[in-house]
Amino acid sequence: MARDKNQRELNFKPLFKKFGQTEIENNNEIALLHEEIEAIYLMDLLGLYQEDAAKKMNVSRPTFSRIIRNARHKVANSLIGGAKLHIHDQKDSYLVAVCSDDEDTLSNCTAKGKYILIFEILHKEYKLLKSIENPVFFQKQKPGMILPKLLVEHNVNFFLACEVGAGLKNSLLSKGIYTILKKRIKFDDLANIPI
Repeated sequence: MARDKNQRELNFKPLFKKFGQTEIENNNEIALLHEEIEAIYLMDLLGLYQEDAAKKMNVSRPTFSRIIRNARHKVANSLIGGAKLHIHDQKDSYLVAVCSDDEDTLSNCTAKGKYILIFEILHKEYKLLKSIENPVFFQKQKPGMILPKLLVEHNVNFFLACEVGAGLKNSLLSKGIYTILKKRIKFDDLANIPI
């Protein structure tokens, strides 16, 4: 008798969910499970070892090994065979980080704001999860050197800001965190991220 499947810890929020070539008609489609894209994110994008990635997903190392092997096989089949790749997204909520000079309002929403406010968005509703002091402001650190790592540690999916340098934007993207720029940020913007 098979045992029950453990609940996977899925933190990566895929922004793009369909991939495929358009030059030749190919109706084949490969479905990449959310746990498989999470495994690719942890190992291939963040560079974690299998044991560390397995812990982050709340699975055993042999289970993680099977998940990553299946994921890479599907991606290779899609690239070589030209099949469309579709990602199943099971994550109902996502996390948005905003830097602000104030913990109660959204002011000076650049990477150099005093605080990093982390919001959970679920069903177009936002809830402040935590407010942390921004090391960029208090320790005079460079945003591109400190924020990507810090936001990954807090499982942030999106970084909302009024302005962002190219270096920070690229560093965030390399960690799977999408940057959204808005000239003026209001609380309503948090729940209206186009995903």
